[in-house]
Amino acid sequence: MVQQLIMITLWIIIYGYMITASIEFGTGFYLFYGQLLIKQERLYMPLQNWLSPVSELINIGFVLIFTAVIGLSPEIVLNFQTPLVFCAVLAILLTVLKGAFFAMAELLPKGRKASKFFFAGNGVLGIFIPTVLSITLVISEGGFSIYGAGGLFDFLTYMFSNLYFWSVMVIAIVSIFYIGAMHLVCFASLIGNRKLTDHFRTIALFMSMPTVLASGFVFLGIELQNPDHFLAMLGDSWLFMFSLICLLVAVTLVFLRKYRFVFTLVMLQYFFAFFGYTVTHLPFLIYPDIVIDSQLSNWGQSGWFFLITLITAPTLLSLLLLMRRRGVLRNAAFRKSN
Repeated sequence: MVQQLIMITLWIIIYGYMITASIEFGTGFYLFYGQLLIKQERLYMPLQNWLSPVSELINIGFVLIFTAVIGLSPEIVLNFQTPLVFCAVLAILLTVLKGAFFAMAELLPKGRKASKFFFAGNGVLGIFIPTVLSITLVISEGGFSIYGAGGLFDFLTYMFSNLYFWSVMVIAIVSIFYIGAMHLVCFASLIGNRKLTDHFRTIALFMSMPTVLASGFVFLGIELQNPDHFLAMLGDSWLFMFSLICLLVAVTLVFLRKYRFVFTLVMLQYFFAFFGYTVTHLPFLIYPDIVIDSQLSNWGQSGWFFLITLITAPTLLSLLLLMRRRGVLRNAAFRKSN
């Protein structure tokens, strides 16, 4: 039972971080884009209320947890030392650097070149952190074992010439823009900012098509990299169909300017897609070298695991976002009153 609880907890943490990090990194990038690139500082000003130093601590904490989980398996560390150490070190470096850029951008007087530099760095670096962490998904599909304990240059050369690697990078970046835009259109509607709502409505509708295309690109990459996993995904294709349906309904609601349940559908969209990917990946942690216990794998593919995660993951994430929104609105009202 302890193993099952650990499995549920880790799955929810990874899923929750995937959504919340996309919101944070997407907001940071859109704020940089709006204020420094297209010079609409007044329009984008409400986005500043969402960014918080607490988010930087959460990012650092998640990367450390991610590194610790990898270290729990001596077999993984032994056989895939080079790629995993590279991912962990680079992710920690980027996360700490982004946090430092955020702090400097907040502390320095607004309008100065140094402040703008750190502000831009905070927005841009956030795009790279999920892509670095996503390299582990590439490694998990197999084909990297011969580079596990070898030289870093050989590993990087193989990785950059790998189609699945580029498909994962594309979906990671596109998801940040898509999830960020979908959340911000709901947030702008919530605070009653009509102009900002219409602005992000346009961005959210625009990003929906690249999201669909990037998802198809990932399927193509998996088919070429790991045909066995691709066939398993086809066997549970209903999960990915539900994900697509959630996307289409969410986009339709945005088009109709009905924003109340939009982000719930976005969370479900990524829940079904991520669950479909992980459950069809079992029992392998890394194809074909490292597998988990057969009983734990069978339980992970059971209806109970699906039902528990379906109830708990989106619910806990919704409560977390609700608390965050209330805190942001209180802080915004306090700043306005002063």
